[in-house]
Amino acid sequence: MSQNTRRPTIHEVARVAGVSIGTVSNVLNGTAVVRPELRVQVEQAITTLGYRPNTIARMLIARRARESGLRISAGPKLTSVGYLSVDYTARVDALPRRDDRLTAAGIEKSLGGPAANVAVMAASLGGRWAIACELVTALGNDTDSEWALSQLAARSVETIAIRGGLDRRLSRCIILVEPDGRRTIVNEPFVLEETNVVRYLDHAPEDGKCHCVHFDGYQVTTMADSIPRVHDLGFITSVHTTGLPQDWRTPEAFRHLRAGFDLVFVNRDVARDILQFSGSDSEIVRRVQRLCLDTLPSKAKGLVLLTLGASGAALFAADDKVLMQSAPPVETVDTTGAGDTFVGVFLATWLNGESPAAALRYAVTAASLSTTAEGAQGRRSTAEDLLALAGEDHGVAAAEKSSARIA
Repeated sequence: MSQNTRRPTIHEVARVAGVSIGTVSNVLNGTAVVRPELRVQVEQAITTLGYRPNTIARMLIARRARESGLRISAGPKLTSVGYLSVDYTARVDALPRRDDRLTAAGIEKSLGGPAANVAVMAASLGGRWAIACELVTALGNDTDSEWALSQLAARSVETIAIRGGLDRRLSRCIILVEPDGRRTIVNEPFVLEETNVVRYLDHAPEDGKCHCVHFDGYQVTTMADSIPRVHDLGFITSVHTTGLPQDWRTPEAFRHLRAGFDLVFVNRDVARDILQFSGSDSEIVRRVQRLCLDTLPSKAKGLVLLTLGASGAALFAADDKVLMQSAPPVETVDTTGAGDTFVGVFLATWLNGESPAAALRYAVTAASLSTTAEGAQGRRSTAEDLLALAGEDHGVAAAEKSSARIA
């Protein structure tokens, strides 16, 4: 290794190996899509540069275990497909007007993107709800991509790089947060290539393993024709509507979502667009319930979850029942990523055997807690955190009593 004490980067590994940063990432995470000769080039470059030997050894051992047919974990697995970004968050007194110049208290850099947030929040629980999480996404060849990989690895999320990102750099997101925690987001999302994602998922889940494939809304149009194939292979399929294109926000498009996905997570704004209604939350719940009855699929599990911000969330089951869960009162700092937290925690707890009612309760609590810190991943709840709060009066009893039908 060079006498230079600076640690080598993934860019240097890619340069020495003569491959892209995405190929290096795929090798590190043990994906089967890397050609053997390219894998050898990457591993030789890793050895030459001395790139993160301890981490690499662990990852290569895990890969070899997968290749030899050994099961690494008997627990559930979550594959989150979609958007990863580097977020720049600025706290401002008020949103700017045209030609304004604002001074922020500070501009913080953090990891973001709905698919990444879902994976990180699910992986953070651990303990009773431990779940293997991976993110299928796009990376660039820039330092932000290197930084994001290290952040995800530190948060127990494997990264499967499908292709280079926008202009071969990681997507960026600018978030303006007002004093009450409300935020305005400017992002540049991407859409993954269907053929690459489907090739990675074109196999049945490991025997005996509960494996959910989750998509963010940005990927729905591209992936729509492939979702039935993923479902037929034996995966549980899930989608949340962050980034859902406008032409998918209709009752008929919602029917297609329910036919292809076992779980559909809808936020209040998308529900309003689908319903063409902007009234009270209670009326939105009633109208979504009717919509769910009208679009009930014949094969899928048929769970629909509606997030209502500080009001909590609702779960619509196939038996015409609605579970309502109120949110605990918290001092809100930043609401960015709260919906993603809800999705990640619900999936992790539900896939680990919790009832829908219990998973709903834990997910609402975690989403509320996530708003007490800055950034989409600034407050990551553990299983221990949520179980410690389970006995407190945060609307739990009311939620369990509300399992009767809403007329």
